[in-house]
Amino acid sequence: MVQGEFSFLATDVKNNEYVMIIKRKDNNRIIPIWIGSSEAFSIALVLAGLTPPRPLTHDLIVDIITALGAKLKRIVITGLKNSTFYALLHIERGDVETYVVDARPSDSIAIALRTKCEILISEDIETFDIEIPATEIERELAERLRKIDPKAMIRF
Repeated sequence: MVQGEFSFLATDVKNNEYVMIIKRKDNNRIIPIWIGSSEAFSIALVLAGLTPPRPLTHDLIVDIITALGAKLKRIVITGLKNSTFYALLHIERGDVETYVVDARPSDSIAIALRTKCEILISEDIETFDIEIPATEIERELAERLRKIDPKAMIRF
């Protein structure tokens, strides 16, 4: 496992879908993960520093974890299988209990950004360099991604 961090939200200009960019901390290579609009909106709220008047799903999950006296210790993006990314939430309750919960990476990141927990990435996941693209796929990816201003996504 290597440490990672959320880098930015983007739009895939080819098909107008949202993409979250996760960056490896050891080499700045990225993992693009296509996500739904609800998850993108939830992530944008956190990035914009906004709190909705009532808790959204990811806020509710954080509230439940806290109410149970637990803490989200880390999320792990574990792999890619059949074009689907997988992740795990590692929740600790005291020094004795640890729970590992299967989750989508988009939900995991939305929760991690709220709790400021550690983000880990499996070393087996292919990464890309869009700053200095060396391969055709990296060049195409760099052309397709456009950063999004999180505040521009939020209209409430």
